[in-house]
Amino acid sequence: MDSKTLDELFLKTRHLYVKLAEFEDITLELAQAVDRRDEVSVQMLLNMREDPANQLQEINSGLRARLMELPEEEAIRARELLEGAPQAAPEEERICAQISQNMRLLRRCQDLDRRISTRIDGKRSFYNKFR
Repeated sequence: MDSKTLDELFLKTRHLYVKLAEFEDITLELAQAVDRRDEVSVQMLLNMREDPANQLQEINSGLRARLMELPEEEAIRARELLEGAPQAAPEEERICAQISQNMRLLRRCQDLDRRISTRIDGKRSFYNKFR
């Protein structure tokens, strides 16, 4: 894969990280509001979290659309990288590190969201219904 494509994918994954960090910040505030049993703040933060969640989806859709524009062999490797495949060439180091960082942040967001959901809904939580 050429360096221009790798740079482009890196920038998109970096943008994804920025939005994930924003999502995590709001989710942390949401967890604190749930712990305080502050229903007004919980509702406000749930609404605030919707915007970065939609932006994350848009960025991810843009990444997938870009993959469709690449030649088949490059698209396959790019998809592998985006799914966390290990670095196969020195020029892939930067994007692999960014994707690994994104995956760790996403897992933290998921764990925090699971905690919030089960705290609010208990056995009716999304995480308990769809295991």
